[in-house]
Amino acid sequence: MEGIPEVMKMAEIIVPVLTPFNDGKINIELLKEHTSSLLKAGVDRIFVNGTTGMGPALSPGEKETNLKAVLEVTDKVIFQVGSLNMGEVKSLAREGKELGVKTIASYAPYYFTGLPKSLIVRYFKEICGEHDEVYLYNYPSAVGKDVDAETVKEIGCLKGVKDTNDSINHSLQYKRVNPGMKVFNGADTLVMTSIATGLDGTVSAAANFVPEVLVEIRRKVSEGKVGEAMKLQFMVDELVSLAKGYGYIPSIYVLVKGIRGYDVGNPRPPLFPLGDVERKELLDKAIKIMEKYNKNEA
Repeated sequence: MEGIPEVMKMAEIIVPVLTPFNDGKINIELLKEHTSSLLKAGVDRIFVNGTTGMGPALSPGEKETNLKAVLEVTDKVIFQVGSLNMGEVKSLAREGKELGVKTIASYAPYYFTGLPKSLIVRYFKEICGEHDEVYLYNYPSAVGKDVDAETVKEIGCLKGVKDTNDSINHSLQYKRVNPGMKVFNGADTLVMTSIATGLDGTVSAAANFVPEVLVEIRRKVSEGKVGEAMKLQFMVDELVSLAKGYGYIPSIYVLVKGIRGYDVGNPRPPLFPLGDVERKELLDKAIKIMEKYNKNEA
């Protein structure tokens, strides 16, 4: 279809990849297999050590382990290095650069409330001193503060933003105030909208278990078939809402195995794995949701 903006066709599907654990230890082989499967499904980049990957609960060594495992499969990586330990953040940033990682990301310092903007600006400038391409990982509901478009402009050295925010207008503000910056919304419910409004793509946890659906949403939007894309988005919305009722991140492990057909281990406490009854309930309901939409599509 003519007249479709090229940015829609080029919008990236980025996966904040989960971290497979067995008996509390990272299962490197399962991580590599999962990463490979996601790339074959058509996703563009892998976001390592994000929220879905339990990044805040990983040691520096575990964060490096995850990175090196994914790099064995692909160099299309965003390496999340955020921490409350500035020395750790800088060390991970340098490690990423030495390993050839093009892009790193970090959330703002969390837990300590009331930090003045000047300290947040300094935090990111310090990271920029260690790596050439740094993205902001903005997650206000988890971090407790919103690093908005004007603050990003003041920081001055950031090359992109992952904005985990239910407001598409908030994400678009980064584009308006910082022309040329890469901006990705991180809400599963805004995949279609992110692409249709001209953002650079989406970072969606749901891509762990339905990557092909997100890739198809992008294709439908790029072809101008917005109604068909919307139906697929509604299916994603229902699956995500269902999973959140059981605990979203633990549920993702179950949905990957149940929908994609291979094992990805378990989460690690304090994100406890679902029990057998919960697993069955979740998967039975998820399959019914997918069958409903597949039937309607047919």
